[in-house]
Amino acid sequence: MDPQTYYQTAFSRNLGIFTEAEQELLRRSRVAVAGLGGVGGLHVITLARMGVGAFHLADRDAFELANMNRQYGAKVPHLGRPKLEVMVEEARAVNPHLDIVSFPEGVDIVSFPEGVMEDNLDRFLEGVHVVLDGLDFFCFDVRRKLFNRALERGLHVVTAGPLGFTTAVLVFSPHEGMTFDDYFDVRPGLTEEEEYLRFAMGLAPRPLHLRHMDLDRVSLTQRAGPSVAAACQLCAAAAATEAVKILLGRGPLRPVPHYLQIDPYSWTLRRGRLRLGNRHPAQKIKAWAIRRFLLSDASDNRPKTVLFLRSLIRRGSAPAANLPDCRPRPPAPSSPVQGPPVSRDVLAYLLDAAVQAPSGDNAQPWKLSAKEDSVCIQVDPNRDRSFFNVDQVASVIACGAAAENVRIAATAFGLRARMSVSCEGGEEHLAARIGLEPADVSPDPLHPWIWKRHTNRKPFGKTRLSPVAAESLQQAVIPFPGARLHLVQDRERLKKLARLIYWVDRIRSEDRRLHEHLHHMIRPCDEEALRTRDGFPIKNLEAGRMGELFLRFSRPWPVMNVLNRLGASRAVARHAAQGMAQAAAAGLLTVSGPTAEDFFHGGRALQTIWLTATAHGLAFQPMTAVTLFWTRAQRQGLTPFYQRHHRLLERAFALYQDLFPHVDFYAAGHVMLFRLGHAPPITTPTLRRPAPVEPTRRESAGK
Repeated sequence: MDPQTYYQTAFSRNLGIFTEAEQELLRRSRVAVAGLGGVGGLHVITLARMGVGAFHLADRDAFELANMNRQYGAKVPHLGRPKLEVMVEEARAVNPHLDIVSFPEGVDIVSFPEGVMEDNLDRFLEGVHVVLDGLDFFCFDVRRKLFNRALERGLHVVTAGPLGFTTAVLVFSPHEGMTFDDYFDVRPGLTEEEEYLRFAMGLAPRPLHLRHMDLDRVSLTQRAGPSVAAACQLCAAAAATEAVKILLGRGPLRPVPHYLQIDPYSWTLRRGRLRLGNRHPAQKIKAWAIRRFLLSDASDNRPKTVLFLRSLIRRGSAPAANLPDCRPRPPAPSSPVQGPPVSRDVLAYLLDAAVQAPSGDNAQPWKLSAKEDSVCIQVDPNRDRSFFNVDQVASVIACGAAAENVRIAATAFGLRARMSVSCEGGEEHLAARIGLEPADVSPDPLHPWIWKRHTNRKPFGKTRLSPVAAESLQQAVIPFPGARLHLVQDRERLKKLARLIYWVDRIRSEDRRLHEHLHHMIRPCDEEALRTRDGFPIKNLEAGRMGELFLRFSRPWPVMNVLNRLGASRAVARHAAQGMAQAAAAGLLTVSGPTAEDFFHGGRALQTIWLTATAHGLAFQPMTAVTLFWTRAQRQGLTPFYQRHHRLLERAFALYQDLFPHVDFYAAGHVMLFRLGHAPPITTPTLRRPAPVEPTRRESAGK
């Protein structure tokens, strides 16, 4: 059975919990698991059964009889064999095709038989998307180095410890929360016993497990403690769930100082936020008591330990889609194209793919034609002569996006697209010819998403971007020389970007030219939207009932001008800024130069990024005022803007450059700034004007 069929069949029962897109995302994920004993082996098997496609595994121990009660790979035939060797076999028994989707020749599990040591940490963490801690409780020094190095590399780390019948779960994030050293209050000079104590206390700040454990069996000095299979399996379930949330960008994610402990034995759950970590005063009191009693192996102290620690435990009770197409997709001709001329049906399909491209205010500023073995795209300058569209740059970007849609859709028919661009006379006269020829090409995986892509103006959730999605977005621009995607995920930088959006959107609301153009493109009723098939149906703006009333009332510029003096422009800008502040990420796409051809290929790169985001289930909203204002200022200075806005623009552009220090602002072409996140799908998409298809010569001759 081929790998694709095996994967789809073997993991089909995951669908309904995961979407098909999410299952594919897991297939492309790479997870590092350090330690393959009680919980580490179960982490691997659980994630393998959930469809994760690749692992970095590390362990240098062998199975022994004492492992039999809880460790997944501990079986009589495996006694004395290396844990790593056994767990690789067990994982392959679940999925013999463990690899990453983007490498069809197969990328095997990466093994580290020497275990995780300081000198191989970087190699162990290279290329992974999340780290799971399966190290033995007493491997504190290696654990600390692993966590710190992973966080330095921008990786999340999940740890789950089996304590009695319970599991205690912690998530460490490189973006927020506390570091390993800060949370556990670790510093040089601590004894081993003190390190173990602090790790245990931070792992379970309100311990549930002590009520069903015999503390006479616990000794930190002898590195001994009980552990059962039920708790190990609970650890794997909890840790795998957190790992999948990180990989898929599904929230909520609550990194330390948040903690969670689940006790199925007593039907109790403890969760909370341990402010200051182990430096919290309550933790220090507990630590004193445990040092006084638990760390002493004297038998006469043990009863005192049990009574004292039980008194610290407070009673508690446990608290009890696939994305649809935005516009109708035409039926695709079933057979590949064998040779020229390309049939009328295929050309019609390719043109329908082209018009699904985004454009400023949905102006659709292109002239499309298809004939014989090619598709032609030209800028139609009369479709958009707004102040935003300086020198038709926005139109050129839109034409590039349309061309990329043609290229992607053509692969479904075994056609390779060859593009030639002519821009003699500047952006207004740009024309692109897309030659089509039969070739041995695989269907582009982005093809189905052409009709699903849309702008989403709904409020975004704060769940962070999946590391796999972020990597895919960066890889999307690789085929386009000179294109570069600058992703922003840091919360502080997003707040600064929100300030930039506030300033620029305030200018947009106070500029009569932009206000009147926006309302010229808003379709206040369904009948008008169906008649023009361009612009925005008013509900597409996601303004809500009060927002729609405001838009209708403020349509005349004299009314909006008065409202601006009363603070309307600031309120509108504040709403836009809040959208950026709450986003999971923001992106700036630039190209190496400001020529028409640069922007055309920038439009192609933009469309690939947008389709990739859609395939990952991410909501996407352009924030075009920033880049288009900059482009006008780059070409014409501040003179075209109102004098009263010059000072605000200077502040905005200074902040813009501070936020993206690696961009050569005066040489690069700025294609688009956008926000990314997670949001419900829209209910009212924009419409498209159809493109006519000329018959081929063969069809004409047959008439």
